[in-house]
Amino acid sequence: MTQPVALQVLASPDGAEPEELNEVFDAVARYFSLLAEPTRLKILHAICHEERSVSAIVEATGATQTNVSRHLSLLHQAGVVSRRREGSSVFYKVLDPEFGEMCRNVCSRIAGRMDAGDLLKRGLLEFASQPR
Repeated sequence: MTQPVALQVLASPDGAEPEELNEVFDAVARYFSLLAEPTRLKILHAICHEERSVSAIVEATGATQTNVSRHLSLLHQAGVVSRRREGSSVFYKVLDPEFGEMCRNVCSRIAGRMDAGDLLKRGLLEFASQPR
């Protein structure tokens, strides 16, 4: 299987990696950093399969509206979620289905390492098994 052009490493005489590859790694690191905050994971879980209003996301996550709005803004700027306004309400949904799939895969792997009776494990497994 051939690698995408962006990931093909062309050997140089001094062994240095092409600058383009460094840019790809930087972008991937920023993308993965979006998963590094539990509130963002809760938000993604809440909107994984359906568009929801900010107030519904607040209720589903148990976080404050200010905190949820801050995280939604960051996810929107990163291109992971889309938003639309309807009257005075703002609705969000996951824009990048691969991001949701990646979240489910990671949650499933971590849940597999936890005690079977653990409430968190059941929640993670439920999230991971949701239809795509």
